[in-house]
Amino acid sequence: MGEIVTENELEFDFRSALNVVKFDDEQKHGLAHCMKAVDFLVEWDDEFWFVEVKDPDCSRASEKERKKFKNTIKSKSLFSSVLGPKLKDSFLYLHLNKQLPEKSLKYFVLLALDSLQPEHLAPLSDSLQSSSCLLGPDHSSWKNQYIESAIVFTEKTWNTKLAYCPVKRIT
Repeated sequence: MGEIVTENELEFDFRSALNVVKFDDEQKHGLAHCMKAVDFLVEWDDEFWFVEVKDPDCSRASEKERKKFKNTIKSKSLFSSVLGPKLKDSFLYLHLNKQLPEKSLKYFVLLALDSLQPEHLAPLSDSLQSSSCLLGPDHSSWKNQYIESAIVFTEKTWNTKLAYCPVKRIT
């Protein structure tokens, strides 16, 4: 059953989902020593989402931390070292445990950064897709089921495109 879940200062209303799991919880995942985990797994009637949340605008974050985070975006290390591996490890974990549903699989990343403009999202989504190995060898589709799409959102674009499961900042 869906529910309202939080990550840092962001609250997601997934009550219309079939199920939501806080996946990066050590009790759920149990392999933090060797595998990275996305924040949430969200199951809908015909889709299954891997959701990762990065909240550099969190009130507890310093200006130095925000600047460092922005540099990881610019250098693309956020994608190659963090976001891509989180999806691949989470997918592998579920695959090896035979927990992947036969549904459309999607990877959504929310970057809660007010300075991020909508025109930045397409190139960031391209970086996310590349780091997630969305396409297989020779830039073709994988023979087995894998992620159908990988998209980067801001709070505003999330709420526009995914209005049925809004996110809001809580303090």
